[in-house]
Amino acid sequence: MKAEFETKSCDEWKIKIAKSFEEVEAIRDIWMQMQRDESVPALNTDIDRYLSVMESLKETAQPYIIVLYYKSDPKAIVIGRIETRRIRCRVGYATIFKPSLRCLTILYGGILGQPSEQTSVRLLQELTNILKQGDIDTVFFNQLQLDSPIYRLSRKKPYFLCRCYSPVVEPHWQTYLPDSVKAFYKEMSGSRKRYLRRYTRALEKVCSGPVEMVCYRSEDKIDHVISIASEISAKTYKNALNVGFRDDYLTRLLLTRAAKQGSLRAYVLYAGGEPCAFEYGIEYGNVFFPEHIGYDPFFRSCSPGTVLFIKVVEDLIENSNVRVFDYGFGAAAYKERFGTESWPEASVYIFAPRLYPVIINILQSSVGMINTILHYIVQKLGSVSWLKRRWRDSLQTKKPDTKYELET
Repeated sequence: MKAEFETKSCDEWKIKIAKSFEEVEAIRDIWMQMQRDESVPALNTDIDRYLSVMESLKETAQPYIIVLYYKSDPKAIVIGRIETRRIRCRVGYATIFKPSLRCLTILYGGILGQPSEQTSVRLLQELTNILKQGDIDTVFFNQLQLDSPIYRLSRKKPYFLCRCYSPVVEPHWQTYLPDSVKAFYKEMSGSRKRYLRRYTRALEKVCSGPVEMVCYRSEDKIDHVISIASEISAKTYKNALNVGFRDDYLTRLLLTRAAKQGSLRAYVLYAGGEPCAFEYGIEYGNVFFPEHIGYDPFFRSCSPGTVLFIKVVEDLIENSNVRVFDYGFGAAAYKERFGTESWPEASVYIFAPRLYPVIINILQSSVGMINTILHYIVQKLGSVSWLKRRWRDSLQTKKPDTKYELET
């Protein structure tokens, strides 16, 4: 079928919008070239991965790709999808409310071309126009870098009732891997090395057996990995928050695709022959992107997650071309301990200038401000880690909702 783009022109600018698989394929060359030129590649915006995800979501989501040209020269691509999105408003881990809105979700890393201020202004105008048309309630940018033009503009250009007022700023951490395991340990403090040895010995003692890690990469091991990941994840607080591992069609599709391409790395830590932690991810160029991690909370005092992380890094250094370990979204103590570089990011919404979306924005912003105040108070009291740990412990006995949100 021939691609028939929705096309808009204004002055010397032209916009093409791809809403079908055929139209997405028609811009493959431009997309792939811009992806290669990115300084920080994003796994979710790889075109083949995007198409795989959209194929699995075809009953509930629609592709939506914006290609912006200036004088016939492609300047930027915005990679998104239209879907019904539940906006979770939380105080800590407690969900206060979760309204559903028709959303244009912009994937993480989904603005390709490193657009200038001028190009970003034109992109934001287009997104604002889409909201005014009435089919979409909100545009969601998943984790924008704070120094990007699109982030700054999205915070000040929209009508004041449609702006996002309480974005949560979090660091995005990476670790640059040295050429040898010896060099990796050389950069580590003596006290940290002692702690790692102590954790391993503690695991061996608790399980009455050796601690070893196995890396699974082939398609015939996917069922085994999924079985272990499902069993461990079901015991964790992430499962109650609906962000844990899930055995579904999309997970199996992406795992199978990665195994066939030779990019899958699924790690399981065994103690005394029993699995106590897992981590699987994708090797993309010279970057490793962890997809899911988890450990059995029964062994928490032995830090099986930390032991597995160190063994994963050792394997990547010795047996791959990976030079960057990308931790993904959010802050965590272990990321700060082992990370070598970070930058601030925040997710941003722009709401349509209509009553219902504006009300949701006001409610969400109010909850966000309450979160900020409470976090400040708890931080001043020095109780953040203690409170998180106690809250997570309580969640481990809670059953999750039946519906999950797809990470973007």
